[in-house]
Amino acid sequence: MTDLPDAVVFDAEPLVAYFCDEPGSDTVETYVDAVEGPTDGYISAVTLAEVHYVVREIGGEDRADAVIEVLAESGIRRIDTAETWRRAAEFKYRRSPALGEAFALATAAKTDATLLVGPDDDYDDGTDVPTVRFRDESV
Repeated sequence: MTDLPDAVVFDAEPLVAYFCDEPGSDTVETYVDAVEGPTDGYISAVTLAEVHYVVREIGGEDRADAVIEVLAESGIRRIDTAETWRRAAEFKYRRSPALGEAFALATAAKTDATLLVGPDDDYDDGTDVPTVRFRDESV
């Protein structure tokens, strides 16, 4: 993987894979590391909530809290829902993705970033937001 985007928005699945050492975590690590360098990184506040509850289910509350702390210190900037709710509603209305995915799309649209996603079909419906899949199959 040589061409990383100038800006990336992280969906929940790639971050869960990264923090829980699932298949594809090495690809996600490349994007996380890039945020420490020339790439701007973003995450929707809704995605942050998704990451917390999924990691909590897998590894407990302390692990989930630690993951959120690492993300806060990583340079990945949280975009709050006040900045994206209307665009998320538009994505939800036009394309019917899950609400979390609508907020991830809206965050990518707001920040003019590429959205890093997993293989779920919520991103198959053709949006004007560029996406990159970090793996081809769900775990």
